[in-house]
Amino acid sequence: MSCWIRTAVSPATALFFALFLSALGAQAQAPDAPTNLQYFPKTMSREELIGIMRTFCFSLNVRCQHCHAGKDDNTLKDMNFASDEKDAKKTARAMLRMVDAINREYIAKLDSKPSNRVECVTCHHGLSKPTTMNAVLAEAVEKQGISAAVTLYRNLRKEDYGGGQYDFGETPLNQLTESFLKQHKTKEAVAIMELNVEVNTPPTLWSYNLLAMAHAANQETEKAKADYRKILELNPQDAFAKKQLDQLSDKQ
Repeated sequence: MSCWIRTAVSPATALFFALFLSALGAQAQAPDAPTNLQYFPKTMSREELIGIMRTFCFSLNVRCQHCHAGKDDNTLKDMNFASDEKDAKKTARAMLRMVDAINREYIAKLDSKPSNRVECVTCHHGLSKPTTMNAVLAEAVEKQGISAAVTLYRNLRKEDYGGGQYDFGETPLNQLTESFLKQHKTKEAVAIMELNVEVNTPPTLWSYNLLAMAHAANQETEKAKADYRKILELNPQDAFAKKQLDQLSDKQ
């Protein structure tokens, strides 16, 4: 199974792989003949296996030590590639078989042209543990509070924007806000939407509507009215915004 790289690579990652290839060029790290192959053909050459391992590294943005036992440094000279000591290596085999099953039992039976294939990068996008921006921020809110979640988002956007690991567009933040509004977490909804409108400029009418709804739910009536007026400036035919603005004005 090959996992071709479809996501951008950060300068730090690119530097690592330059070191990685340089180390392998020394011919001292990986054994001449691969051993303990349980998923790949036992006749697979060293060069073929190294090529596949490289795609895993890129797809998950990890180093050899993520799955293989050995000293955590750049030399790789003390690596025991045959060892099954780490659970991550066993997980990798299971994931490879899962991908094969998905492609063989499901994707291959779809009438899609050109035919699609699931690959490691399809889910991982350069993350060792696949996740979404929504999930990352929701967990941060649950464990550390909304201020910490906003700070986390800003840091991730600064460090990983353009790398493909996360979707920094408006959609994940809008969906997270909708979830918070359903849970009556109005303070959190406002914070996420104010962040969203700030960083994803110009915001769409979807974002403006959610910002207004969050402000209204959080009893920030004047801000909500200003949001709906902005919506009507952009789209005078927006019946929902007009209705909400009228209702907010009637309450005062």
